[in-house]
Amino acid sequence: MRILIVDDEPLVRIGIKSAIDWEAQGVQIVGEAGDGEEALQQIADKDPDVVLLDIKMPKLDGIEVLRRVREQQLPVQIVVLSSFDDIAYVKEALKLGAFDYFHKPDMNERELTAMLRSIREQLGTSGTPAPPTVVTQGSRKEQLLYEALEGKVQDLSETSLEEGNMYIVLFKIKNYRTVIQRYTKETESVLPSTVQNVVREMLSKEKEVEYLQLDVQHSCVFISNSEHKSLLASLNRVNKLVQMISSALKRFVNIDIVLGVSDWFEGYSAIPAGYEQAAKALSHHFYHPDTSIFYYQHLRLQGESALKQADAYVSQMKSALREEENERFLELLSRWEAFLEQEECMEERDVRKVYEGLLFMIGGDDGKVESGAEHSGGFEDIEDFRGLAAGYRKLFEDRLKQRQRLLNKGYSQLTRSIMEYIEEHYAESLSLKLFGELLHVSPNYVSRLFKQEVGQGLFDYINELRIEKAKRLLRDYRYKIYDVAEMVGFHNQAHFAIVFQKYTGLSPKQYRKEEV
Repeated sequence: MRILIVDDEPLVRIGIKSAIDWEAQGVQIVGEAGDGEEALQQIADKDPDVVLLDIKMPKLDGIEVLRRVREQQLPVQIVVLSSFDDIAYVKEALKLGAFDYFHKPDMNERELTAMLRSIREQLGTSGTPAPPTVVTQGSRKEQLLYEALEGKVQDLSETSLEEGNMYIVLFKIKNYRTVIQRYTKETESVLPSTVQNVVREMLSKEKEVEYLQLDVQHSCVFISNSEHKSLLASLNRVNKLVQMISSALKRFVNIDIVLGVSDWFEGYSAIPAGYEQAAKALSHHFYHPDTSIFYYQHLRLQGESALKQADAYVSQMKSALREEENERFLELLSRWEAFLEQEECMEERDVRKVYEGLLFMIGGDDGKVESGAEHSGGFEDIEDFRGLAAGYRKLFEDRLKQRQRLLNKGYSQLTRSIMEYIEEHYAESLSLKLFGELLHVSPNYVSRLFKQEVGQGLFDYINELRIEKAKRLLRDYRYKIYDVAEMVGFHNQAHFAIVFQKYTGLSPKQYRKEEV
């Protein structure tokens, strides 16, 4: 198998090349590229079987490279490399035919070898791509519907949709993370295919209706009502279909869904706007977890004034934290949450970002890092505002108590913030540039101040902490040495061994033998 590595960061490319023994895996790395234009040229020249493709790059980004690969029908598999904040790009990449994706901070030997195994299974034992398959009617229709959501509606005559009294219905599986726990890792892919089969079967006899599964949790239904002259009759039909879908999935799959229904629109060209309306309606489930159907036309849309007031509360909370006025911060937090519950003026993703930003400012360590939770407090499973608010309030109160204890150690606020961030994120990639951006100071200032106050270099401090965490983990034989390396922030086992030897005088294997 021939692989091309594409990433604009040389260190990432080096890390990938050194992550596993590629030759032992039967893989030849035929080249590497630092931008999208170079990637396309290398694909043409080197004829790789697989491309590891970064999403965000200069000249041409990964999405545009994917588009051109698809347009030219190049026989190559694309595996996308992304950061944690690139999920919208990842979804777009998968729509464009990417085979899979990796979060770069999480890449490890097992993930890479599993990816190679999956690709081999698809390509066959020869290691060369299978010839392009004939586009079926179903896949052609799905492509047209995807494009319609983006505004490309010229070929919708190939679907059953007709212009006139059209609606978009968007639905999601309620409490998805809980639902998916019913399945094993090997069988969890059964759920989306089951949902798709049930909905398609139920809608198969309906006129002017099309179904599109967007991802494992979300689906979209396109409805037109050209035979109905009145808006009331059209809406009644939409309501009937919505109830049918909800009942069928509850009966046959035992799942609950939440639905957002757009306002009516007249023609194909308004489909993207209808989709946005349906998504806006669906998003209100965040504030009303006991409601299952939301209509855009019934929403109380907020003006700029409500959003400005919410932002003002956020600014005041940040100011209180900077001034270490903890009681005032908690009081402002209560006011902000009460205001949001009344006005519903912030989207869920923005609310979560505010909470995560406040959590970063507070800092501290709640002990969740070693159990696998991220710095957001492990609240990804909570889908409603009240639950999220309660969870974060408890976490904030605990962290503020920890923060107060640190105040007595004599460090500046900036150094305390660095140490708190390291304590919580030691398993991630850390750099002076990252701390400079997070704290709005120059990287050189971060390095100089930290060494001056703590008495050792920043990266000595980070490595020392990582090795202390690793020593505890090595006492547990459930973890392989490469597992421990990854868990404490080393994505290269050899590098981990070198650093471990430096700080302990022993190799990880020797340490484990002596301690256990």
